[in-house]
Amino acid sequence: MWRIYLLGSILLLCTSWQGMSQDAPNATMTSAWTIGYGHLNLLDEYLSPLVYSGSILRGDYQSMHYLSLKTTHVSLQWSMMSSIGMVHNPAATNSIFYFSLEPGVGIHYHFRPAPNLKILAGGIWNIFFANKYSFSNGNNPYSADLSTRLNASAIAQYDWHIGRLPVVLHYNVTIPLIGAMFVPQYGESYYEIFTLKQRANIIHLATPANYLAIQNALSADFVFKSWTLRAAFYHDYDKHHANDLHFETMQTSFSIGAVVNFAVFDHGKRKMPNNYHDINQ
Repeated sequence: MWRIYLLGSILLLCTSWQGMSQDAPNATMTSAWTIGYGHLNLLDEYLSPLVYSGSILRGDYQSMHYLSLKTTHVSLQWSMMSSIGMVHNPAATNSIFYFSLEPGVGIHYHFRPAPNLKILAGGIWNIFFANKYSFSNGNNPYSADLSTRLNASAIAQYDWHIGRLPVVLHYNVTIPLIGAMFVPQYGESYYEIFTLKQRANIIHLATPANYLAIQNALSADFVFKSWTLRAAFYHDYDKHHANDLHFETMQTSFSIGAVVNFAVFDHGKRKMPNNYHDINQ
């Protein structure tokens, strides 16, 4: 059952991405890529009762465009986050290799309460996977986080200037509401789960009662004449528990990257249509 659930989640994400590129032939899309360096604190009681900490590299991608040419109030967002690093226990006697991947798709409604200010409110559905490998000689050196969540999402955008240089400030916050997560039994090996098919009580409903998380992102886009530079700070906190096991991560990173605004008018024609709307406005 869990394989069908995961496959359905991935197919829905792919379908959303395909639809995004087909439904709005005159749409403008803003896309941003950033890469950064940061710090990770990690607790995984399946591997160890200790808190591990270390450095990570992080990459983020985000794109957004209006869902329909008939409105400038609803947008579709696609995102992808990945991080990789090594964390160590307090005595520096063991290390854990960490890798995570998180694709997501969301819809937001746009409010414009004041000049130069835009507020977006909506939801994001994502899939989160984290791979953790302990270099100790234990019987179960590997642990994985796997979950899918429906999240509440809000974005604030403010247009500003530093002298003559336009600057666009963004603050994003995402909080999970409900979902599902994979958590093994304590001491149960992945060989027993996937080969011997001992899969009782490994899929759990994720609610605020057992899954607390918040993702914060603060960024500034410096709009130069022919290119746009993005500087960003990310802070992600995740805490969940099941089967008497507790898991907690806190990730912070400073990132830098580029923003690209891309538009296709009438399937490649050069003439700008009358119903063209800029997602950045």
